[in-house]
Amino acid sequence: MTTPDDLHRLDSTDSVRPVYRRWSPGGEVRGTVQIVHGASEHSGRYGRLAGALTARGLAVYAMDLRGHGRTAETTGAGRFGDGAEAEALLADVRALHAVAAAEHPGVPRLLLGHSMGSIVALAAAEQAGGDLTGLALSGPVGVAPHLAESVTVLEASTAAGAGDVPLDALGAFNQPFEPARTPFDWLSRDPAEVDAYVADPLCGDRMPLTTGYAAGVFGLAVRSATEEAIAALPDGLPVLLLAGRRDPVGGVDAGQVVALADLLRARGLPVELRIYDDARHEVFNETNRDEVTGDLLTWTEARLGGGRGG
Repeated sequence: MTTPDDLHRLDSTDSVRPVYRRWSPGGEVRGTVQIVHGASEHSGRYGRLAGALTARGLAVYAMDLRGHGRTAETTGAGRFGDGAEAEALLADVRALHAVAAAEHPGVPRLLLGHSMGSIVALAAAEQAGGDLTGLALSGPVGVAPHLAESVTVLEASTAAGAGDVPLDALGAFNQPFEPARTPFDWLSRDPAEVDAYVADPLCGDRMPLTTGYAAGVFGLAVRSATEEAIAALPDGLPVLLLAGRRDPVGGVDAGQVVALADLLRARGLPVELRIYDDARHEVFNETNRDEVTGDLLTWTEARLGGGRGG
């Protein structure tokens, strides 16, 4: 497996300096990929995927988002940082994008978001995606207007002073798989991958979102997957959507992901949608992960071979 070099600190717009990892190919850098991880996990879980990307000449960057991983040592678990809100996540994505651009100028740039990271990546591309060569979303939330009601409740709780209260934001996802071996069987059909997640001290119940954090990212999910928000994406931006058909995050039969694909196509963007039968949430850690990674690499090669540049 490719290993990252030393952990780095990212300059941000406030006192939080998110930790990030960088995986570099052995030879010429053909492009860069920024990975945005999901809720209650961290960037260190993407080493295997980074190895597949660096083998194709791509430099890979991934930070521990605010409230997660090593960055949580500064912010606290599941928190944005003093006075910060969800918009700070987008600013951090832009800042790491700038680092990649400075270290490898003139090459294509790809943005890959998983799960909660798909929310952040989509919103970041809408806000400042002009030099992206492609946007890939795995395990995406998709179009989820039903979350608006949850946002209202969470915002009211936050306003009442409960913003820093830890929240079980993931527990309901396991219900379709009960009786289950673990509370996280919804992540993958591969027991070893589920066990690795459970054993990781920076994952799951030990790194919960707070009420205020969930209010912020769920609100971002609702706002970013609308016709008005999608209109802000750059013309011609290629988008790849990767989802498990049994992923509870993407709706029944991946319906929310299909709805997002429809929105993107209506915007006139070239969209590739891959839905994997029987696969669950973490498609890069699923039993068919080689197939999923292969689909990502095929799409990536097409972007390096003459797609949008930045």
